[in-house]
Amino acid sequence: MNLTWEITAILHSDKRKLPFLPASNASNTMQYRLFLLFCILFLAQTGFSQNTIGGVVKLIPEVEVDRQSDFVLAEREFILERWGPATELYKKFTYENPDNDAGWYGLARCYAAVSDYINGLDAISKAVLKSPENDWYALFQIDLFEKTGRFKDAVKSMEAVVKKHPGTPDYWRKLAYLALLNEDPKLALRSLDKLEALTGITEETAEKKTVIYEGMGDVKKAGIELQRLADAYPNTLDYRRNLAAFYEEKGDLVNAQKTYQEILRRNPNDQQAKIALIGQEKRSSDAVFLNSLLPIVSNPQVPIDAKLKELVPYLTKLKDPNTAPGLVQPMTDLGKALTTTHTNDPKSFSFLGAVYYLSNQTNAALEAYRICIRLNPNVFGAWENTLSILEELNLYDEMLQVGEQAIDAFPNQPRAYLYYGLAAIAKGKYDDAATQLEQAKLMSGNSPVGIDIQDQLALIALLKKDFNAATAQYDQILKAGGDKNASVLEHYGDLLAAKGKNADAVPFWQKSYDLGKNPALLQKIKGQ
Repeated sequence: MNLTWEITAILHSDKRKLPFLPASNASNTMQYRLFLLFCILFLAQTGFSQNTIGGVVKLIPEVEVDRQSDFVLAEREFILERWGPATELYKKFTYENPDNDAGWYGLARCYAAVSDYINGLDAISKAVLKSPENDWYALFQIDLFEKTGRFKDAVKSMEAVVKKHPGTPDYWRKLAYLALLNEDPKLALRSLDKLEALTGITEETAEKKTVIYEGMGDVKKAGIELQRLADAYPNTLDYRRNLAAFYEEKGDLVNAQKTYQEILRRNPNDQQAKIALIGQEKRSSDAVFLNSLLPIVSNPQVPIDAKLKELVPYLTKLKDPNTAPGLVQPMTDLGKALTTTHTNDPKSFSFLGAVYYLSNQTNAALEAYRICIRLNPNVFGAWENTLSILEELNLYDEMLQVGEQAIDAFPNQPRAYLYYGLAAIAKGKYDDAATQLEQAKLMSGNSPVGIDIQDQLALIALLKKDFNAATAQYDQILKAGGDKNASVLEHYGDLLAAKGKNADAVPFWQKSYDLGKNPALLQKIKGQ
């Protein structure tokens, strides 16, 4: 008998489907492991000395008995969670039996148990090579591909699995997930379509497809998925409410209104829909006015300054969550019309960038400001907006380059030096950052930007673990007005914590949170 295959079969069995395992033990992991250990020892006792084929007793060669004994010992150590001994036994087993796929699989599991995914992947790849038809091996290899960041390989292997088992929903779900990790949203959508063909339209598939379409910038198809879900479950009004909220968020007041009206048709007493429609009526006048401006904004004969005089005041309303939902779409349409009509005027791209940024379309805003700078590099506001977004997106390499360009273009502008310093600190270039920040400090004194610059210089000392220098600098900054600066308060709290004074740090973190509402500070506060 092939004992390694018997053991592998037991290990992959679902304990809920084992009729001879008492039900009381079904959820007890340790008892289940002991049960598996019993099965292994039982197989060892019954299978080592002889085998029966066609009623004829056949003696098993001693070398085979030893081989299977080595496998049993390795598996026993694994089940008892003694990873070190299990690993050494499996390494010995695979060295002596290099063609035994179950041995390589066991070794891969040992490595994975201690998070050594690289060696685990090497071992499981050998198991897959020797037994390519084994789905358990393939799935384990896919998991290790994922853990080691080899998403392309994970997708390729998962595609092979779903090809063999097209009727298994979990496999399509896994393929969709891996496709997203591999930055292939189209494959993810196709996988979710296959999943939906098996399960029908579900909240899971609709929401995932909606998120993917939004990420791809296809708002229309995102809305269609939510509409399909609402139509598939007409009595679940929450789905229709989500659809209406989606339209509102995207500034599509017409479809939002239709959706709320449909909710009221199905449930005339739905208070959420009634309140939403009242709010829409209050906002619709601004949206109607802005939509009426589109032909004028699209007319190249009307000066851009006259257009901006009407449009700029509405940027303030984009900051207000009570008025923004109904204005995002018309303001975006007007901004695009400006850039189309006044292609070479940086003010059009500056306006569009502001609209994008205030409506949380940060990447689009960044691109608009980049164009603005190319058209007119002499307006520092466009540089500052670009640098601010680059910092927000953690694009520090580009931030360094743009910051250096901003310093060259505006050598007397301390904020250019500040942004360069922020990027250099993020990249670990502390001396480079300090050189530029010291120049900016001479220009700014104790002004608000000067406090920010001094804060970064003190932070460099903290990051270099020069606590005495950092303490001296922060003492001066706090006296000069830094006690009202959220960043200064947070960093001073960090300094105290680094010096082992955690209890003293908490009040400074709390003050910083009260000023800036940075959620990361809550973790620092709770961690003490």
